[in-house]
Amino acid sequence: MMNNKLFRYLLSFDRRLWVLMLGWFVSSLGFGAVVPFVSIYFHTELGVSMSLIGSFFLIAAVLRSSSQIIGGELSDRVGRRRLLIISQANRAAVFIATGVAIAFQAGFWVISGILLLNYLLSSYFQPVASAMIVDLVPKEKRVEGYSVLRTAGNAGWGTGPAIGGFLAYYGYEYLFYFCGISALISGILIWAFVGETFRKSEKSSPESFMASFSVLKNNPTFNVFMISALLLFLTMGQLVSTLSVYMSKTLEFSSRSIGWVYTYNALLVILFQIPVSRMIRKINMFKLMIIASFLYFIAYALMGWVNTYPLILLMITIITSGEIIGIPTGNTIVSYMSPEGKHGRYQGIYSLATTLGWSVGPFIGGVSMDLISNPRVLWFVLSLFSFMAVWGFVWLKHHEKACCGSDEPL
Repeated sequence: MMNNKLFRYLLSFDRRLWVLMLGWFVSSLGFGAVVPFVSIYFHTELGVSMSLIGSFFLIAAVLRSSSQIIGGELSDRVGRRRLLIISQANRAAVFIATGVAIAFQAGFWVISGILLLNYLLSSYFQPVASAMIVDLVPKEKRVEGYSVLRTAGNAGWGTGPAIGGFLAYYGYEYLFYFCGISALISGILIWAFVGETFRKSEKSSPESFMASFSVLKNNPTFNVFMISALLLFLTMGQLVSTLSVYMSKTLEFSSRSIGWVYTYNALLVILFQIPVSRMIRKINMFKLMIIASFLYFIAYALMGWVNTYPLILLMITIITSGEIIGIPTGNTIVSYMSPEGKHGRYQGIYSLATTLGWSVGPFIGGVSMDLISNPRVLWFVLSLFSFMAVWGFVWLKHHEKACCGSDEPL
């Protein structure tokens, strides 16, 4: 009975949301096959230090953030569909080129340089897709709308690492070929089946790109939200790079075992994201962000005490619980804060904070791994960012009216 009711509820969403979901899934399938193994390839195959790998992710953060804020702004001017297609075409070209570079043993500097082009030329997919959700989904259903998209991404993310662990056995270049082909298929799906969702009546007035940052100047509570999100994502960013190297180097897990850890993470999201989102949709959103941040703090603070595969999976369960609660809730809060015609801008600014956290986090984690030999101290230090985020969201809970600019509760 409950499953039938949930199924009917999901069918009530716009058909274009499901096509966008399929495109996101295919893209994430390829991306999930690559991302957990980039740091491992650089560190174990090319002998690159963790500090240098962290620096790579730091540069990537700057490029990705710039791409996302420009893409979010452009989506309020020229529409969503065109940018989504271009981003996937760029990603396909860059990843196939990366695979060729690896096959010819081009070395760290060439390979990392090509990968950085991906962050510059295709990272705006996420904020533009998030803005499209605002176009397609009524306000009261947006948590579930973002959850649908996120479930699709994690279905790809969950399957991808298992495929990546298999392909890495034969050669790392095959990971990138697979990712490039997946991005190309995603772009074709969006081109063929998703029409433009941007409403001309919402079009922003022609302003300079620097005007995007006016939302930071004129909305101090949004600044606190951005800083809190940044702190949370600094801890969240340890999942892919720092944790994968820790499992490979310190715990001596095989590539396939590591791949299954990330697959488990994604399977939890696939199974529970939408049902949990429906269960918690009436709970205050800032309370949910507090809970999510605290779950991240607990899991990463305990990570240094973990040295067996079952306990790693337990920590991943706690981390994923925070992920399921926090990520769609954060996007939904931003959609409430953003005025009509500025959804792309606000999603782009929000992506700036989350991307910086997600990308600078591995830099901090990589440097910390080189400087701190005790894993218990290492992971406790890295968990403190999410603990600070807890207090930021506590403050926002007490100032939530200012966040919306109205009496409407979050």
